[in-house]
Amino acid sequence: MAARKSRHLNMIFAIAQKDISLALKDRMILGVIIGVFLLILPSQLLPIILKNESTPLAVIYGLEPTAIANGLTHLPDTSAFSVKSVPDLRDEIASGRSSIIGLVLPEDFSVRVATKEKINIDAYVTHWTEPEDASQLEEHFENKINELTGSPIDITIVDDQVYPDEDTRGLQVMFILQLINAVMTITLILVPQLIITEKETHTLDALLVSPATLTELVIGKGLVGIFYAAIAVSIVISMNMKIIAHWPLLIVTVFSGIILAVLTGLLIGLLFGNYQQATITMWFFGLLAIAPPFIILILTAELPGILDTIINWVPSGQLANLFLMSLMKSVEKQTAFLGLASIWVVNLILFGLTLWQIKRQMK
Repeated sequence: MAARKSRHLNMIFAIAQKDISLALKDRMILGVIIGVFLLILPSQLLPIILKNESTPLAVIYGLEPTAIANGLTHLPDTSAFSVKSVPDLRDEIASGRSSIIGLVLPEDFSVRVATKEKINIDAYVTHWTEPEDASQLEEHFENKINELTGSPIDITIVDDQVYPDEDTRGLQVMFILQLINAVMTITLILVPQLIITEKETHTLDALLVSPATLTELVIGKGLVGIFYAAIAVSIVISMNMKIIAHWPLLIVTVFSGIILAVLTGLLIGLLFGNYQQATITMWFFGLLAIAPPFIILILTAELPGILDTIINWVPSGQLANLFLMSLMKSVEKQTAFLGLASIWVVNLILFGLTLWQIKRQMK
């Protein structure tokens, strides 16, 4: 029994190793891999590019914040803008940019400026802001506001744990969309292509008369998809590590999404005999993977109740919600569990359909 299991595992890993290396030599498959990575990398390099814009930015709330915001903007090496509420302030500073601080002006700000009294200002920074950076921002804006008003300024950080929430629209949205792209797209395209290539080149028949079984072949192809998806996911995550609040939820969600994409790709590859037949189905599932997260994260218009429910409970919609939850201050355990459970129900259905298709083709 142990020897048989060892033989199966060795065969599966041999097939996966062969396909991982061959994927880099096959022009069509290599084109797919490069294309997906080109979709991912530009947006993920954006935060690095923005770091060159290291100008300290203040988001200001108060009774009359516009004048001080305009004054700060006209000073060298400083930028600022005003918002209408503290929740808006928190959303803006949680949008993902570095060198940003939220400032809440006291109600008697104008009076204290006129009398040159000391002004105490409450400040907010994100949970990923380093203490040293927070201190530099405090000092910078104390000096700049003093320069504008002539009053002594004391900025005190009252909350250094600001997190994004479901209403935050910033670099987190780009991170989630690209993470779903990395999890789903490369696998949905690559895995069917690997199986269909074997069929079109008639190497599948040769493999099946070798010691390899169709089951081992299919699992091996799935491992290749997992390998390349893991690389793409690692690139996206490595460029956004600072904003992640709940690693266990993120990792479990990534794994669930990759398995979903692999099983879908395997089923497509087994169902169709050539790439042309599979193309429409692949693009349909690709659209189904990208459209719900885009609607959830980007569109602000209210949708009809039924449509909104469908979009949120489609597996890719649940992935978007779970990824967003992994960035927020707290995790609603019941909501997270239900979301993961819904994805794994679909995974089990796809697993059953894949097994059925394997048995059908082995007859």
